[in-house]
Amino acid sequence: MTLLRSAIARSLLALAALAVLAVLLTGCGGADDGPVSAGSLDDVPTLASAPVPDGGPAMSDLAELIVPAGRADRLVIDTPPVPVGLSFEAIGVELAGVIPVGVEPNGDMEIPGAAEVGWYRYGPSPGGEGSAVLAAHVAYDGRDGVFRRLPRVQPGDRFAVFYADGAITEFEVVALTQYAKDELPLEAIFAPSGDPTVTLITCGGRFNRALRSYEDNIVAYAVPVSDA
Repeated sequence: MTLLRSAIARSLLALAALAVLAVLLTGCGGADDGPVSAGSLDDVPTLASAPVPDGGPAMSDLAELIVPAGRADRLVIDTPPVPVGLSFEAIGVELAGVIPVGVEPNGDMEIPGAAEVGWYRYGPSPGGEGSAVLAAHVAYDGRDGVFRRLPRVQPGDRFAVFYADGAITEFEVVALTQYAKDELPLEAIFAPSGDPTVTLITCGGRFNRALRSYEDNIVAYAVPVSDA
């Protein structure tokens, strides 16, 4: 069968990834200080569509990217598995829901509520080539977030991702790092290619009460567990 891989989709994916590269530089909300102000990694609505940033290909240019794919009845659409759940015993998470998210019109990454994890749907799926980003609150609206205890993880800790098709993949943490928000390695965190990696992100470090924001981000890197 002919495998359809849309060049247009890949181009828009890359553009959407560039739009979110500045997102994690914003603040995060505190655990017990009421609602977190909008515009932070830990406080944006869910499931809005990601805009194509200015400077994207014009409609007249898109036609040049289309490659004939053959008869429609012979095509196979290559769609990545969609993550729907996360269990991480080491941080007390038992089957938290995973929600596909995009980018707000102002460029902020969307994050669901305290009890759920946001998967950046314009990047790789967990287990696929590149860095799949899963972000969640450390705290939100006076409640502990799913990643409240993420700073406690250690290399060797394992977690499981559940997919819509019933599959389950286990991942192992290989590194835990704390970055100042203006020092995040964004190209690595949102890498669309390379070795399969799951990047877990939340806020951490000192909480600035004046700005209602944590000053750092906690980032855990994990890789698929080999069946061998």
